Amino acid sequence: MNKDLIQFLPKNVINQIAAGEVIERPSSVLKELLENAIDAKAKIIDIFIKDSGKTLIQLIDNGEGMSFNDAKMSFQRYSTSKIKTNDDIFRIKTKGFRGEALASIAFISQLEIQTKNKESGVGIHLFVEDGKMKKQTSINMLQGTRISVKNIFYKFPARRRFLKSSRIEFQHIVNEFYKIVLSHRDIIYRFYHNDKIIFSLKKASLEERIKEIFNNHKKIFIPILINKKNIILIEGFISSPDFSEKKGNQFLFVNQRCITNTLLHRNILHAYDGIIKNLKTISYFIFIHMDPCLVNWNIHPSKKEVKFEEEDKICKILQQEIKNILCSQYKIKKNELDNSNLLLSCDLMNQNNSFLNHYYNSCFEELSYQEKIIQLENWFRNMKESDIFLFKKDIHFTNELSNYVLDEKNLKTFQMSGKYIIFPLNNDYIILVDQHRAHQNILFEFFFENFEKKLISQQFLFPIEMKLLKNELISLTNIKYDLIEIGFHLYLFNKSIYLYSIPEKIHQNMIIDIFQKILTYNFVKGEKNNKKILIKSISKSAAIKYGTKLNSDKMEYLIRDLFSCNNPNYTYSGDPVFFVLNNNFFKKTIL
Repeated sequence: MNKDLIQFLPKNVINQIAAGEVIERPSSVLKELLENAIDAKAKIIDIFIKDSGKTLIQLIDNGEGMSFNDAKMSFQRYSTSKIKTNDDIFRIKTKGFRGEALASIAFISQLEIQTKNKESGVGIHLFVEDGKMKKQTSINMLQGTRISVKNIFYKFPARRRFLKSSRIEFQHIVNEFYKIVLSHRDIIYRFYHNDKIIFSLKKASLEERIKEIFNNHKKIFIPILINKKNIILIEGFISSPDFSEKKGNQFLFVNQRCITNTLLHRNILHAYDGIIKNLKTISYFIFIHMDPCLVNWNIHPSKKEVKFEEEDKICKILQQEIKNILCSQYKIKKNELDNSNLLLSCDLMNQNNSFLNHYYNSCFEELSYQEKIIQLENWFRNMKESDIFLFKKDIHFTNELSNYVLDEKNLKTFQMSGKYIIFPLNNDYIILVDQHRAHQNILFEFFFENFEKKLISQQFLFPIEMKLLKNELISLTNIKYDLIEIGFHLYLFNKSIYLYSIPEKIHQNMIIDIFQKILTYNFVKGEKNNKKILIKSISKSAAIKYGTKLNSDKMEYLIRDLFSCNNPNYTYSGDPVFFVLNNNFFKKTIL
C-alpha cells in the first residue's frame, strides 16, 4: 500500500517561511517600520539602533497612531488598513499594503508596540513573542507610535548565524535609511546607533539632502526633468563625470519607493558611453512619478522589484534625455581631458601631426573638447562599412603602409567604440583597423604556418575537464591529432575531454568559447578541410572581441603583427581588415 507523502505544513513552519521572505536581516526590519511611520503621516521620526540592529531596532514617530483594536490586529498576518478590495492592489499609493511586515517581525523577535491615536484617551503597550500577544497594559503617552524590535532571530540560531559582521549589517541599515530620507524629505529624522547620534536631518531639497548624507558638498549634480503631461514625470539629479570617484551612489525611485530595475539602470549608465570608462563611478538619483494603475508592486516579497507599462519606452526617453544633457551642458577643459579616465586617447591630435591638427581645428573649431569626443564616438558607433570611402588596396599601397607601420618607431594609435584602432599614415590618410578581424588574421596565419611544428604550450597545474555528448566525442576524436599539432594537449575519456595545455597564443578564459564553436562542426576523420576549418574556428573564437578596451601598447603590437602578415588586407572569409580614409572624409561625413 502506497504511503501518502504530501501533507499540510504546520502553522509555525508556514509563519517562519513567510517571515524569511519579508525579513532577511535587521535592515529589513527598519525598512518596514519606516514605511509604516510614513504611511501614518509622521513628521518627526527618531530611530534608535543597538548592536547594528541585532539587539534593538526602535522607531518613534508622531504619526496618527493606532486605536486599541487596531494595535492588537496590526501584528496578525494579512491585517492591513491599506487595501480592502482586489482593485486596490492595482492602485497602490502607500508604502505597505499586504499586512505581512509586523506579523513577520513579531514572529522572529521580541516585539513591543506602544501607540495612541487622536481619539484615544490613553495609549496601549503590547508585548508580543512568537507572533502572540503575551501582555498588554494601558499607558500615558502622546499621539504616535513607538515600536521596539529586540533580539532579532533570537529563537532561530541558524538564521542569526547567517547575519554578517556588525559593520556590514549596520551599512545595510544605513542604506535602507538613505532610501527613505531621499524620497521623503519633508520629515525630520534623528538616527542614533549605540546611543550616539549619526544623522540629524531637517526638511531639505533633494540636492541638499544628497550632499548632506553623502558629504558631497563640492560635487556637481546636473538636474534632470522630463514631463509628459498626464503620463509620466521624471525628475532628479545625475552626476557630472568625475574621474576621481571610485564608486557612485545610484538610486532609482518609482512613486517615492526605491526600486531595483536592471533595464532602467543599464540605460541610465549607458547614456554615459563614450564619456567615461568606469560606469560604476556614475551617481544618479532618479524619481519616476506615474499613475499607480500602471505599476505592479506585487511581484516581490519586499517590494524591491517593480514592473510597469511601456518600460522600454521610458528607458529610451530617460537615456536620450541624459545624453542630451551631458552633450549640451557638461563642458570639460583640455587639461582635465588629458588626465581623465576617458574611453578615448587624444594623443593622435597633437602638435606633431600637421594633417590631424588641420582636421581637428577646421572641423571642430566651435565645439568643446568633450563635445568633440562625443561627436566622434557617436559617429563611429553608427558607422557602416558601406559608408566608408575605400581606396583600392593594391600591392604598392599595402607595401607602403606595411613599411610605414614596421619602420615607424612612435606609432600613434587610439581606439574608437571598442572596435577600431585608428592611426595616421603620413599626413594624407587615416587608417581604421578592425581589431577583431585583425587578430583573426594574425592567429590564422600563425596556426596555419606553424601546423605540424612544435608550438610552445601553456601547461595547467590541473587539467580542465569538459563534458561531451556522444556525437561531440566522436567529432573530437576525429580531429584529436589535429588539435595536438596546433598545441592542445588533451585526453579523451568516458565522454569527457581533459585539457592539459593550450597554445601560447590563446588565453585560458577563451577555452570554453573555442571548444563550443569547434563542437558545432561534425568532423569526419581524414577530411582534407579539417585543418583549415579547425584553424578558422579557433582563430575567430580566440580573437579579441568587439568592445574590448586596449591600451596603447596592445594596440601598437596588434597593428605591427597585422602588417607582418602575408595578407593584412582581408580575412580568410574575405572581409576587409582595415579601411583607408582621405583627408576630406571627416569634412564630408561629419560636418
